[in-house]
Amino acid sequence: MTPFFESHRFFSLISTHLPDMVWVKDLEGNYIFANQSICDNLLMAENIHEPIGKNDLFFATRERSRCPENLQWHTFGELCFNTDKTTLQAMKPMRFEEYGNIRGELVYFDVHKAPLHDEEGNLIGIIGSARDITEQKRLENELNITKRLIESGPVVVFEWSGEEGWPIRFVSPNIESVLGISYRKLMKKATKFSTFIHPDDIKKVESEVVEFLEMKATKFVQEYRLLRENGTLIWVKDFTVVEYREDGAVSTIKGYVFDNTAEKVADDRAQYFNHFDQLTGLPNRQKMLLDMQLNLPKACAIFNIDSFREMNDLFGIAVGDDILVQLAQESVRMGMSPYRIGGDEFAVLFYEEGTSRNALKEQINQILLRLHEMTFTVADEVINIRMNVGVALGSEKLLTRADIALHMAKEKKLSIAFYEEKENIEDIYKKNIAMTGSVHRALAEERIICHYQPIVNFKTKEITKYETLVRMIDENGDLVPPMDFLPIAKKTKLYPRITHKVIHEACRCFSSRSDHFSVNLSIDDINDPYTVQEIIKIIIDTGTSEQIIFEILETEGIENYASVGRFIKQVKALGAKIAIDDFGTGYSNFEHILKLNVDYIKIDGSLISGIVDNSRYRIIVETIVDFARKIGAYTIAEFVSCEEVYHAVEKLGIDFSQGYYTGKPSPMCDE
Repeated sequence: MTPFFESHRFFSLISTHLPDMVWVKDLEGNYIFANQSICDNLLMAENIHEPIGKNDLFFATRERSRCPENLQWHTFGELCFNTDKTTLQAMKPMRFEEYGNIRGELVYFDVHKAPLHDEEGNLIGIIGSARDITEQKRLENELNITKRLIESGPVVVFEWSGEEGWPIRFVSPNIESVLGISYRKLMKKATKFSTFIHPDDIKKVESEVVEFLEMKATKFVQEYRLLRENGTLIWVKDFTVVEYREDGAVSTIKGYVFDNTAEKVADDRAQYFNHFDQLTGLPNRQKMLLDMQLNLPKACAIFNIDSFREMNDLFGIAVGDDILVQLAQESVRMGMSPYRIGGDEFAVLFYEEGTSRNALKEQINQILLRLHEMTFTVADEVINIRMNVGVALGSEKLLTRADIALHMAKEKKLSIAFYEEKENIEDIYKKNIAMTGSVHRALAEERIICHYQPIVNFKTKEITKYETLVRMIDENGDLVPPMDFLPIAKKTKLYPRITHKVIHEACRCFSSRSDHFSVNLSIDDINDPYTVQEIIKIIIDTGTSEQIIFEILETEGIENYASVGRFIKQVKALGAKIAIDDFGTGYSNFEHILKLNVDYIKIDGSLISGIVDNSRYRIIVETIVDFARKIGAYTIAEFVSCEEVYHAVEKLGIDFSQGYYTGKPSPMCDE
C-alpha cells in the first residue's frame, strides 16, 4: 500500500463518515482500501482493515455459509468481479446498476468504477463508489406501473382546474381507447368533456355537481351516459375528488372515469330477474310487494290452477310451463295486470275506491269464465283448466289474507272464497306461534328425539332396516306426533335444525350397528346447501354413508331434477342409497324413478291398506312392483297393519314390509 493511502487524512474521514461505499482494488480484485460503509452494507466485514488483501468472492462465500439453506441469501460477489473486468477492459470511468440479494433482501446499487494509476501512470487497480438506490428503484417501478395503468388501463384519469369553465389540466391519453373521445381535442380545449354527456343526463349531472360542491363534499360518484365521437352510447362511472382553498372555493377537481356499460347492463338484467318472472315475463311477488307499498291497492285476488301438480305429472313439466305461459298471455290480453307470485299462482290488485264485495265477485267471476273457456292443446289432446281464487278486501295484510282465502277455497272446493274475519284466523296464527315456540324450546332442551320403525325382509323374515321417525316431547313429557309440529316448523327456520338433529341422532345410533336405516328428507332440505353439506359431513364422520337410505317424498317438488339429481349423485358417490317415499299417490310419475336412479320404491300406505278389498289398488301395486323389478329397484310396502295385508303384499312379490304388524316405532338408542 502506498504512503498516500496509509497516512492521508482524507481517506480516514471517508472510511468513517461517508454514507456511500468507497473502495480500491488491485488488478487481482483484492481490496487495497474499503471504507466503513462497504464493510457494513456489502462485505459484512468487522472493520475497515479486514477486507485488505481479500476479494468480493471471499466475503460472499463466507456470508452464504451462514445461511446455506437459502440460495438467495447473499448473491453479490461474482457480479462485482464482472464489472471490474469490464471497466479495466474499457480503460475508462464507467457506471453500472448492480443488484443482488444481501442477507435475503434484494438491493440495487448505482455504481461508479474507474481504472486507478499510480503517480508514474502505471495501472495499479480500480477505484469505485456505490450508492444504495433500492428505494428509488421501488418508486420508479411503482411509477412505471401507475403510468402504464394510466396510459393503457381501463380507467381514464382527469384533473380539472377550479377556475371558471373548469378547464382541463390533465387527461390520460387512453381516453380515446376507453371512452372514444379525442385526447387532442380535449387538451387543446377545442371541445369540453360535458359535450359528450348524453343530452338526457346533462342536467342531472350538472345539478348533482352543484349540490355536492355546495355541501363541500370532498368525494362523490356519478353514473351517466356518454355519446362517443362515433355515435355509440356507453355508461360511465365517474369518481371525483375535490380540493378546496381556504376561502372555500374549489381549487382542483381530480378523478377517474371508466366504462361500466357491462356492469350497468348486468345490473339492469339483475333488476329484471329480481322483479320479473323468467318463464312468463310477468312481474313477480317482489315487484308486487313494491307496487303495493307505492300504490296502496284496495283489494287483492290470488288465482291458483286446480290440480296443476297432477297435470305436470301426467304430461310433463314442459307442458305445464307452456300452460303457465299461455295463461299469463291471456291474462294480459284481458287487461288484468297479473303478477306470478308462485308456481301456479297469479295475483291481481284492484285500486278502485269503494269497490264492493259483490262487484268484485262479479268481476272475478267474469275473469274465471273466460279463463275456464280457454283450451290448451297437448299432443293433439285438448285440455281445460279450472281455477280457485282467494280474495281479500281492505288496506291491511292484503296478500296474506288473500292467501288464507285461497286455502279456504281449496279446502272447501269453492271457485271463489273471500277472507272472513269471523273465521278465527287470528286464533290459528296464535296456535302456530305457540307451536313455533314449543318447537324452539324443544330443540334447545334436547326434546326432539328419534323413534325407529323396523322394516322386515319378506324372504328372510328378519329386520334388516329401520326408518327414522322424528318425535317431540312436550313440557309435560308427552309425545307430540310429527303432523302436529313439522308443518309449522317447515314454515320457519326451525325445520333445518330438526333435520340436522335427526341426522345426527340416527347416524350416531347406527354407527355402532350393522343395520341399514333411512331418514326422510324434504325438497327444502335438498335445496339448502348448508343442510346438504352438514348431511355429507355427518355420514362421513360417523362412518354410516353405506348404511343410510335417504327417503325423498315423491309428491313434494321432486320434479326439480337439477337439485335432487345433484344431491343423489353426491350421496351415492359415498355409498348411500335413495328411496322414493309414498309412491302411488295422486298421479305418480314413473319418469321420476327413471331420472333419479333410485334404489327403493316405498309404496304409499293408502294403496297397501286397501289392497285386500280393492282390486284396482292391487293392480296399481302389481304395476309398481313389476316396474321396480325391471329397473333393479327394491319395493317396500308401507302401512302393513295386519296379517291379512302382510300376506297379500308378500304374494305380490314386494321385497320389504313396514307397518304396525311387523313393528311399531320406538326408541332404540340412548337419546
